[in-house]
Amino acid sequence: MTSSRSSRPVSDLDTYYREISRVPLLTPLEERQLAWQVINDNCESSRRRMIQANLRLVVNISKRYLGRGVPLQDLINEGNIGLIRAVERFDPALGHRFSTYATWWIRKTVKQLVEEAGPPMHIPAYMRQRMARWDRTLHELQERNGRAPTPTEMADAMGVPRSKLSLIHRTLGTSGRVSGGGWSEDSDHPTAIESAQCRHRAATSEVEFRDAMDAVRGSLQQFDAASAKVLSMRFGLDGRPPRTLKEAGRELGLTRERIRQIEQQALTRLRAMFERRRAS
Repeated sequence: MTSSRSSRPVSDLDTYYREISRVPLLTPLEERQLAWQVINDNCESSRRRMIQANLRLVVNISKRYLGRGVPLQDLINEGNIGLIRAVERFDPALGHRFSTYATWWIRKTVKQLVEEAGPPMHIPAYMRQRMARWDRTLHELQERNGRAPTPTEMADAMGVPRSKLSLIHRTLGTSGRVSGGGWSEDSDHPTAIESAQCRHRAATSEVEFRDAMDAVRGSLQQFDAASAKVLSMRFGLDGRPPRTLKEAGRELGLTRERIRQIEQQALTRLRAMFERRRAS
């Protein structure tokens, strides 16, 4: 007799878990050796091995965010992006284990995805029925008339007041269902308002990001030229992609170790400056 466990269909996630579980974990020594090869030689095979050996960490962290409106597969995909960023930025000279450093980046990217998705939306039973009826009605009217129905036709066919159509339409879009393709209101105000709100949120995030970058750049004016240059290069504040320790050293004619020292001293000073500002 076959057990229910053995007869359970194998999903893509099951296969993925099995595959990444076969990858051996890295010892602290292997971790440091691979990280130095990434920094000094831009070694793609070392970068790939560090990523593959830590994919289980991404899964473990992603599972903690289940039930917040984002599928596990999406959480893992976003967490993998954070893992890749951690591999690119990890400096073994600081003495930390890579998993400690990577956890911060993975959580950062996963939490950002969850926050953007917002809390799970509770939809009353009557609204779910209207949403299901919307799909059927829209399809039937398009088939019958050979065109998109008018709001009056939709309201009559669904047996709801025309004033309720905008609410149903917005709920469909917010819940991740169809956006009501093929149907448009005579009055374009709701769609325009929603679009304006989206643009406002995006613009607000962009403004906040620019303000933060401007604050950092402004603070760098109080640093000596070498420290300001190193931070700008390492974190891409000069409009170019962030440079590795080796790349920054090559451009400035300094050793990789000297670049690291300048960076750490400057970061310590920068943190202290922002802490004083928050306290004041």
